[in-house]
Amino acid sequence: MDEATARQVLPDRLRGVALLGIVVVNAPPLGISVDGFTASSLAGPANTAAAFAVITLAQGKFYLLFSFLFGYSATFILRDGSAPNRRRFGRRLAALAVIGFLHAVFFYIGDILMTYAALGIGLLLVSRSPDAALRRWALVALAIGIILPFVMLGPLAELDPNALTAPTDPTLAALDAALADGSFLDAALARLRALPLALAALLVQQGALAFAAFCLGLLAARHRLLAEPRRQQDRWRRLAIAGCAIGLPLQILGAVMALSAPTEPTSPSPVAALGTIIVFSTAPVLAVGYLGLLGWAVAVRPATMSFFSVPGRASLSVYLGESVLLSILFCGYGLGYFGAWGAALVVLSGVASWLVLALLAKVWLGWFRQGPLESVLARWTGKPQATTGPA
Repeated sequence: MDEATARQVLPDRLRGVALLGIVVVNAPPLGISVDGFTASSLAGPANTAAAFAVITLAQGKFYLLFSFLFGYSATFILRDGSAPNRRRFGRRLAALAVIGFLHAVFFYIGDILMTYAALGIGLLLVSRSPDAALRRWALVALAIGIILPFVMLGPLAELDPNALTAPTDPTLAALDAALADGSFLDAALARLRALPLALAALLVQQGALAFAAFCLGLLAARHRLLAEPRRQQDRWRRLAIAGCAIGLPLQILGAVMALSAPTEPTSPSPVAALGTIIVFSTAPVLAVGYLGLLGWAVAVRPATMSFFSVPGRASLSVYLGESVLLSILFCGYGLGYFGAWGAALVVLSGVASWLVLALLAKVWLGWFRQGPLESVLARWTGKPQATTGPA
């Protein structure tokens, strides 16, 4: 297989890593409370350490890495800017919106696919822009994404379904009750009622940052940044050192502040709310560090993290599958452990769900070229003209 037709391995590995990071962030709202970590779930050093690790190392970071890869893969549909390929990309966005809505209502209210579908329209509009214009769009979106949460500090505390310090909104409290004790239909109706609140929080916290990542991913694909990791070894090293050296201390500071929340959810701490905003606003710095670190590892040792490419090749199926498995484990219509476990066990259950689905994906991909949902989406979207790479 020559270079022009070979599937790029680094994007798949990055997707696999991102899926693991995303599920440990999603597990607390799925298994503890829609608010995420609660005071009771943090009792004991193991639970506190697990929450600290998730907030510091994962929250907001892997969502952006996944967004970067979404923009990167979009190029393999939009590469020539032709009308047929643009229509195919539009069909893909429509499918993601429908899948995301069903996912949010029936399994996980924090779904990212609807946000991707909405922001993808913007990506489609700027996709034929020259590199300089794309960089400007990315910088503007990045600035908005960093500044907006600070401007919205007060309102955000009311909207954010994952903030440790947010007063529990009645709609979200009703959702917690439905997830703990309700039927499948009760939980779905409660998610549907809370969906506007969750979408508003997600757009404020991460919408602009995700769009910046889309634009940067599109730029990276134009220049085949992920295609030949060894040729970019020096760049990966610089990104890894700078991103981790600057981003990690900021994330530690934000996590310490976020975990300073009082035991009473009705008495929000401004310090903790500010810490949560620092975590999300500075997440791009550490996400860049992760990109550099993972790219550097693969450049130095090409076989590094090869197993991660398995879930990465079936990323949509694994992403949705994680929510299905955790919903069955925690919700009242399943095994009923919602709110019963501490943070450490809930986070480990997220890791376990990723591992189970990665193993199932390995078996599936031994028989088929694509994951099950990827195959359905590809048929709906249609085959792009003159497409190569990790679409």
